[in-house]
Order: sequence, then C-alpha cells, then structure tokens
Amino acid sequence: MAHLSETSPPQELVNLVLQIVGESGCTEGFNAQAWLQGWLAAPLPAFGNRRPGDLLQEPGGLALVQSTLLQIQSGSYA
Repeated sequence: MAHLSETSPPQELVNLVLQIVGESGCTEGFNAQAWLQGWLAAPLPAFGNRRPGDLLQEPGGLALVQSTLLQIQSGSYA
C-alpha cells in the first residue's frame, strides 16, 4: 500500500475543501490538494490520534472525514 504522502487525496475531499474555502471568500493562492494531503497525514485527537488518511481505508471512513471537515467549517469541531 502506498504511503499517504505519495498518493493524491480523493477528489471528493479536494472538492469539499475547495467549496469550504470558496465559501470563506479567500481562495487566492490556496492549494486545496496540498493542504488536504498535510491534514490527512497528521494525527488528530478527534480520531483518537489516528491520521484521517488512515480512516479512508476503512468502511465509512470517507464519510467520517467529510463530516469532520464540515464540522470544522461550521465551528462545531471540538
């Protein structure tokens, strides 16, 4: 299996991040794929210090990561 940093994030997630950043009104110079690749590779307390990218290999993982990104956008991420 390829290491996460060697693969591109799923297009669905790239599109979601572009949508979120676009709604903020500040997209100039923002590289959604690069940001997402870093975010997916970093352990997060919300996932028990697991990397979001690791969850993408599990059933329901994509939906969980998408949901978490939306929670971050809305400010309900704790």
